[in-house]
Amino acid sequence: MRPRRCTSSCRPAGRSHRWAVVATALVAGIALAVPPAASAQAPGTISVHALFSGGRTTGFTAGTPLQIQYSDPTGQTREQQVCWTPAPIDLPSCTPTGTGAPAAAGTQQVTVQLTNGQSVSTTFSVGPAASQLGSGTSNAPPVPYTVTCATELYGNLNQSDPLQLLSPGEHVAAYYQANSSTLQVYDFSSNQPGFMAASCAQGPAPQARTFERTFRLRSNRTRTYRLSLPEGFEPVSVRGSTPIGYQLYPGNQRGSGVGNYIRAGGGGVHRPFLGATVIRDGFTDNAVFVRVRTTRLTRSITLLISAYGTS
Repeated sequence: MRPRRCTSSCRPAGRSHRWAVVATALVAGIALAVPPAASAQAPGTISVHALFSGGRTTGFTAGTPLQIQYSDPTGQTREQQVCWTPAPIDLPSCTPTGTGAPAAAGTQQVTVQLTNGQSVSTTFSVGPAASQLGSGTSNAPPVPYTVTCATELYGNLNQSDPLQLLSPGEHVAAYYQANSSTLQVYDFSSNQPGFMAASCAQGPAPQARTFERTFRLRSNRTRTYRLSLPEGFEPVSVRGSTPIGYQLYPGNQRGSGVGNYIRAGGGGVHRPFLGATVIRDGFTDNAVFVRVRTTRLTRSITLLISAYGTS
């Protein structure tokens, strides 16, 4: 899914208008209780919520812009600066604004230093950074991108309203592909939302993973078994390993039978194994297939189809 397109919560209706300032995008979050260690001189609460995500107060991921706010109902104290441990992306550890993005998955600590010399802290969990851009119509978390060439950050989609210059090495939160050449992003270092050229931004390298499916074979049948693959799947071979293949083995004794790699063009008949014979195999852009013919099976036989790669 793509992240929800900006609505009135973060920019005026219509793509061609400048995004509203960050402050207008903030939606009040659920207050987090101040730890018992806070003194009576700091009776307030800390709230944390995600920007441009419907005011989400949980389920944060690395690279998601967050707003930290301190509220004292007595009016005796207010925040002077907000300190992050670890430091947020492309910002110092302590800032007066309270806006930042967690740099890594794990536990994020935030300490609010107050005007009366006291401070209060809270912690919250941060999940791994998102790796897939949203659609612009959902609240999907943004993906951390790196700026690779000098380019303008624009206030509108048609790139007629330049806001500032982005330099190579800077980082942005990419929300969705606005068109074939433009990303909607949020610049971490300036806390500025806008649009930038997609050709000057690089996302995280896709992570390879294993896709697999098992089938219990039956006697006296000829059948084609399939493993569906995600769109854009690319096989990855590690140290000469076979990225796509199959195994036949008794019962649940994985690794105790026979196996073969599978080529894109497909293969022919392989030697039978305990009454099961692979008569055809191969893979396309979105599926791996293995066709098996069985005679009378005297014991349970399992077929495993697996593929290792990125999507």
